[in-house]
Amino acid sequence: MEMAELDEGLTTQNMYDITISQKIRALRKKRHWSQKHMAELLGISVPAYSKIECAFTEVSVSRLKLLAGIFEVKASWLLDEEEAVVNQENEVLKEKLNACTAKVMVLQRKLLERFEQKI
Repeated sequence: MEMAELDEGLTTQNMYDITISQKIRALRKKRHWSQKHMAELLGISVPAYSKIECAFTEVSVSRLKLLAGIFEVKASWLLDEEEAVVNQENEVLKEKLNACTAKVMVLQRKLLERFEQKI
């Protein structure tokens, strides 16, 4: 199986072993947020937040709900490994499609400009 990158180190090879901690880390990095920022949002210290991402501490149900709200995802998504992988792959595909669409639009604009110059 090819190891297509999903997001921040998550690959198709280990996609069924994605933990809540890894999902939280990937979502934070995708938004370019620091651990300090996340700790502030959760009302905890940076070391306490770091322990969540490193899976040194379990995430309580109330904190899980808070994290889901912060990341605008369902708490069940954070818990469901298989669904998380599918959604993660869809997000990567959407980003790639958006990038390709933008490139196509630039090329169309350049072609139109060249065509208009020849007229």
